[in-house]
Amino acid sequence: MTWVKVAHIGEINEKSGKEIIVNNTRIALFHANGKYYATDALCRHQDGSLAPGKIDGEVVECPLHSWHYNISTGELLDYLAGVKLLTYKVDIKGNDIYLDV
Repeated sequence: MTWVKVAHIGEINEKSGKEIIVNNTRIALFHANGKYYATDALCRHQDGSLAPGKIDGEVVECPLHSWHYNISTGELLDYLAGVKLLTYKVDIKGNDIYLDV
């Protein structure tokens, strides 16, 4: 894997997300609980972006149909057991946010 700079501290407000594209992959970068998390951007239900979803703790709610995912583990918290998003390691260096992709 390779570390790629994807954003700057302050670009994403607390309890918010931003969709980014890295190597043709749509990734949702979230800021919650003072940390940054990164998962696949697309909900497994109907491919809606999770980035604009409502965040509560480490849970994001898909804005299309209210599916809930843990942004730390990628795990779907309702409906289908075993459904999971890819997650990406996040590192902060100075004012820059990097993902291991």
